[in-house]
Amino acid sequence: MFRRENRIIEVASHELDLHPAAQMVDLYKLFYQGTFGPRHVMEDQAAALRYLAEEIDCSEFDQVLWQDISYMENFFRINLVLVKNRQVRIDDLFRALVASSRIGATISHDEWKEEWYRIDRVLRDSLPEEIFTPESSMLVKEAVEGKKLVHHSAPYKRSYHPHYRVISREWFERLIGTTY
Repeated sequence: MFRRENRIIEVASHELDLHPAAQMVDLYKLFYQGTFGPRHVMEDQAAALRYLAEEIDCSEFDQVLWQDISYMENFFRINLVLVKNRQVRIDDLFRALVASSRIGATISHDEWKEEWYRIDRVLRDSLPEEIFTPESSMLVKEAVEGKKLVHHSAPYKRSYHPHYRVISREWFERLIGTTY
């Protein structure tokens, strides 16, 4: 239990170091992705590939090239600028997404809800209260209770232009060529 609480604080603190404008909804998305990976994005693979190709054409990208978001499973966010700049091939990234979508946590919605509320308690005890805006907290509550996905907050989108995909640690190391 203590070890998991340390990981919660570590993941959230790292996110806030990289993205100080993050709000509660952004942290929820982070922990969700660090648990389930890209499974939800890959339910319609044809649409996922189309959207990936469109998003690579964006003109603004976050400065963070990759980020370890491992929580219940080992996942990384990989910035699509690496694909745009031809450091990673789009077909290799897509193969990584397909494979990574099969390895996320297999917990029930009720188990995730319970886990999230535990994460929430740890975050509220350890992070600055300005992160917990009423709007952001409401969006998270609706997502958790209604099994909905969330988007990044408007301040996060404006500040960081988050264009990334979530892949497993194994695929990250394969694509980037380093052990993390």
